[in-house]
Amino acid sequence: MHYRQIRPSASVGQHVEFYWTLEASSITGYVQRVIPDGRAGIVLNGANPFESRSNGIWKSQPECFFVGQITGPLLLRSAGPAKMIGIQFRPNGAARLLGFPISELTDTAIALDDLQQRLFRQLEWVRDLASPTQSIKALDNILCSFAERDCMDDQLVSNALRDIEYTGGCVRIKDVAARAGCSTRQLERRFEDSVGISPKLFSRMQRFQGVLRIADGPHSNWVHAAARCGYYDQAHLIRDFREFSGKTPTSLLDQEIDFTRLFVWPAM
Repeated sequence: MHYRQIRPSASVGQHVEFYWTLEASSITGYVQRVIPDGRAGIVLNGANPFESRSNGIWKSQPECFFVGQITGPLLLRSAGPAKMIGIQFRPNGAARLLGFPISELTDTAIALDDLQQRLFRQLEWVRDLASPTQSIKALDNILCSFAERDCMDDQLVSNALRDIEYTGGCVRIKDVAARAGCSTRQLERRFEDSVGISPKLFSRMQRFQGVLRIADGPHSNWVHAAARCGYYDQAHLIRDFREFSGKTPTSLLDQEIDFTRLFVWPAM
């Protein structure tokens, strides 16, 4: 399996964390697990789309689709050779770039032609270009035109995101709202429109991602990692692990989890 991340241009970078490409002749033998990171994305398939599991049923993903915020583990398995290009948005980047609230798209994967026809028509041919380098360049040029209109920039939400990410999720939401000069309820409503989930859930995801980054490194220790990221006891950590990954800390990283490691933020 060959996976790469590529930074977008400066104008697109206000909305997109990175582009990614994945190519593999086959990824078989085990289920891949993607965990929540507080970011939505777009996936373009140039070969066989993956299958995802929902309500006990495996179903093929669309060839070109938008994936909203996920709030629990996303289970995937290959259906043959893979050739994918992805867009990893900033937490509020999808709403700003696409121009509509994304709260109703949480925990969904929807074909892009059902969601945003204009963008779909422009992106459809990108996946057929000869090389990933050509595809990413074309993709960045297309998104530049969308970035110029940026019709859902909510400065209150942008400031709240900075507060939460700077502290690794270890901040009280009422304090974030107070610094923004609004009520907690007002922040929650606007945050969900722009990010797709509540500020409290986003904070928990950032804290959880922080533990994964530390604990998956050399000479790691779950207890120390949890304490550094603001978990007050082991039971608290295990609850978040079960909710976001469906596993306990040890059982998760004891498995072959290429996708879990690739999409732990920030991977670059």
